[in-house]
Amino acid sequence: MSRSSKKHELVLQTLTASSGPMSANEIWERLRSINDRQNIGIATVYRSLSRGVEEGQLISVELESGSIRYEMANLDHHHHFLCSDCSRAFDVEGCVRNLEKLLPSGFEMTKHEILLYGRCAECRVA
Repeated sequence: MSRSSKKHELVLQTLTASSGPMSANEIWERLRSINDRQNIGIATVYRSLSRGVEEGQLISVELESGSIRYEMANLDHHHHFLCSDCSRAFDVEGCVRNLEKLLPSGFEMTKHEILLYGRCAECRVA
């Protein structure tokens, strides 16, 4: 396995183990903190994320204007919670039912996203 493939696998492992979508900087900082021996640069993380999206392993998620995060593409339908204190994003399982009832007459919904805001458990304690 090449060095770039090993680093790509580290990025994928980091996202697989995460509790929600992560930004490139969050991934890079997590990798730096747990892999002293793996000298991974932010450019490598961006290349890996681009490769993952291109190959269908990852999807990009825009949770707020201009803030792109990434998560594994094989996840079941879910929504997100964004902490207003630490800016971390978390997956929220389940879905609101009967959203079609909210649509104006004659409209058709093809997909939806729900983003919840608040304070995560760690920030509430701090």
